[in-house]
Amino acid sequence: MSFKVRLFSGAPDFETLHVAKLRDYPLEPRDYKPYAQARICFAADGLHVQLLSFESEPLPQSEARAVLALTPSAPPLIVSLRADGVFSIRRGGADLLDSGRAFVHPFQGEDLQGVYWGGNIHVEPAAYAGDFVPHKDAAFFGNFYKLCEHSKRPHYGSFYPADFSQPLDCAANLGPFIVIDY
Repeated sequence: MSFKVRLFSGAPDFETLHVAKLRDYPLEPRDYKPYAQARICFAADGLHVQLLSFESEPLPQSEARAVLALTPSAPPLIVSLRADGVFSIRRGGADLLDSGRAFVHPFQGEDLQGVYWGGNIHVEPAAYAGDFVPHKDAAFFGNFYKLCEHSKRPHYGSFYPADFSQPLDCAANLGPFIVIDY
């Protein structure tokens, strides 16, 4: 089943979006598997992605990542946010931070569910408009990942099942997304 991506005519409302829970951690049950989630939508001002991870003491290298292959003919959009606030977004060899086409509002806090960190990411349409125009029933492929390669708490999780021995943006690691307008 395709993950539903909301299309807003105005400003996005994250509370009304479908939540992608990153539960596929193909490691042994006793390994570290932090709860993480992602939300995604398109709005009049571009693409919005929210990445969130619940970790009481996240390592600086702990990372949430979105890989979005909006069209088969163009490189995927790769959005990455680490617990230490390092943010990157690229498409092929192009760093979109240098172009001023992407922004992040990092956050951290604590609620009844625990300690969390994450960020709201905005990507202007100019970063993808030549290849992809969001509209009802538009389809693309992608995945959300929760990663950390530090030996203290290594973990590799995803929304759609992934083979972590392969590049995260390879077609076999991506699942279907569909744009909805309700």
